[in-house]
Amino acid sequence: MMQPDPQAAGESLAALAAQIADVRGQVLAVNQRLDAAGLTGDLNLANRFEELSHTVAEALAAIAAAGPPAPRWDGIGKETYDKQLAELAEWIGTVLRPEYDGYDLRDCWANHRHVIWELSTLATEWHRTYSRRKPDLTRALDFYSRWLPDTMRRVNGYTRECTVECILVARRRY
Repeated sequence: MMQPDPQAAGESLAALAAQIADVRGQVLAVNQRLDAAGLTGDLNLANRFEELSHTVAEALAAIAAAGPPAPRWDGIGKETYDKQLAELAEWIGTVLRPEYDGYDLRDCWANHRHVIWELSTLATEWHRTYSRRKPDLTRALDFYSRWLPDTMRRVNGYTRECTVECILVARRRY
């Protein structure tokens, strides 16, 4: 089942919100005329449109927050940890290293918990940007100018002083 494009849904909801704002103004004018004519009673269209506008605002907020969840490495069992680590290693081997080979990543990256968190968050952002029918240009530019260089700078900081033993343990593991 194909999921709807969150950006398209967000644009549709934004257009709907603008229309509701226009209608709200018209309803207020109609209510003022009804009040002037003495027809107040139980009829309060302004409140009903106000409720609808809150519903649309909540839907817009939900769409804006949509995307893959942030990766977690704490409080997970060994099986989940191993599965996530294998998925991360696959992304590193198929995307990060071949496509972004200007960045140095030591073989011992999986020996360092902080590096695992950093790289899995980077991979999640990459998937959020590119795992859609039409990748988002703003997110892509942000990925290249901010997320990728900043993450790799921190990763290199964590592994800068690794010993030969750390690297050999990693090579035996894989």
